[in-house]
Amino acid sequence: MNRTRFQKFPTHIRNTGDQISYPITFTEEIFTGDNQTIRRTLAKLGYSPPTPCAVLVDSGLVARNRNLIKQILRHFQKERAYLHLPEPPFILSGGETIKNSIKMHDEIASLCEKGHLTRETMVLIIGGGAFIDAAGTSLGQALGGIPFVTIPSSTLGQCAAGIGCCRFMNQGECKNFSAIQTPPKAVCIDFGLLKSLSFEHHLSGMAEAFKAAMACDADFFEVLCRKARKIKQNKRETVERVLHKTALLHLAISHPPEKGIPEPLQLGCWGGWWLESVSGFKLPHGHALSVGLTLDSWLALRAGTLPEETFERLTRALMRCGLPVWNRFLEMKNEKGELLLMEGLKRWKTTHGEGKGVVIPQGIGAVTRYTKPIHKEQLEKAINTLRQISQKGPAQERRTFAINPRRQSMPYQTPRPRI
Repeated sequence: MNRTRFQKFPTHIRNTGDQISYPITFTEEIFTGDNQTIRRTLAKLGYSPPTPCAVLVDSGLVARNRNLIKQILRHFQKERAYLHLPEPPFILSGGETIKNSIKMHDEIASLCEKGHLTRETMVLIIGGGAFIDAAGTSLGQALGGIPFVTIPSSTLGQCAAGIGCCRFMNQGECKNFSAIQTPPKAVCIDFGLLKSLSFEHHLSGMAEAFKAAMACDADFFEVLCRKARKIKQNKRETVERVLHKTALLHLAISHPPEKGIPEPLQLGCWGGWWLESVSGFKLPHGHALSVGLTLDSWLALRAGTLPEETFERLTRALMRCGLPVWNRFLEMKNEKGELLLMEGLKRWKTTHGEGKGVVIPQGIGAVTRYTKPIHKEQLEKAINTLRQISQKGPAQERRTFAINPRRQSMPYQTPRPRI
């Protein structure tokens, strides 16, 4: 695992029993100066210069970085002996909503039809986790599979969504309803792309860090608790090390979609994904996952698998980072006065196995299954507890989100599959 002078951390090789492997390189300012990460990565993969390339860029990233397209063009001009860019970068829509439609699929099909993308083209996908999911899914289906390299631009993408071999899409109100295995040829992590990231989206990767620590690594959990203030302040060295460690933990436990979501990665998901869905995907992933993680930890507390002291440490650390432990969406009810959260729980059990239960922490660094029935009275008590914890925290540490549920209860139903 050697590294060059362009890298912040050594290159790691993802190598699992499914015989899928690809390099993951950590660098900074990949398109500026004399950074040769892309050229060297493609050379190690066996591509002969000049390699024909196409670049897909998240429109949200371009909006935050007005000079990004110019930097990309200058970089390819400087590297023209090794990288050939026949067309300017294609700017496409990103954000979680892009995973709810076939817009990306249609745009990729149009680029293929016009000859801008072929099986001989190496595509660079630059954007957030949702953008990479949508673009990777479409490229994996187009022309039998177009090769691509991912360059995640968000904390979530750099430590979780952008580094795995699976791409997820939503269906209606169901987050990550479908998944296909379309591994990238390589992943290039550019920490410089995080500079313009909003505070809300900076938190998304930090929520993933807490989830990975609670599920897999007790020592990492201690680090996160100690560094919570620096994480909130977005101290670069701390954030980079947190993302690097979280990425390695995710890679260690990931596997192909036909085997389902690994148990450690399910922690906090049933509640977190439900919150994202019921908010119309306006609630940032980090906020939703943090609340979901706290909810599962409360269940672990009641089940006796998580000490009360640890539960309190978790909630304090999350709030010190700027992450919420409660959200008003939890209290939404249907026309009958029943918690919509119960419907979210029912859907999760239906899609992930009724008898398996939900994943909860077993101490720190391990998970177990909570297979006992979860009644509405339990969830109501959990919601009240989390609300009280949130209200007791210092004002600067209280985090909800400025999206209010509709006054009238909204339906939450399993979407019908498209035909």
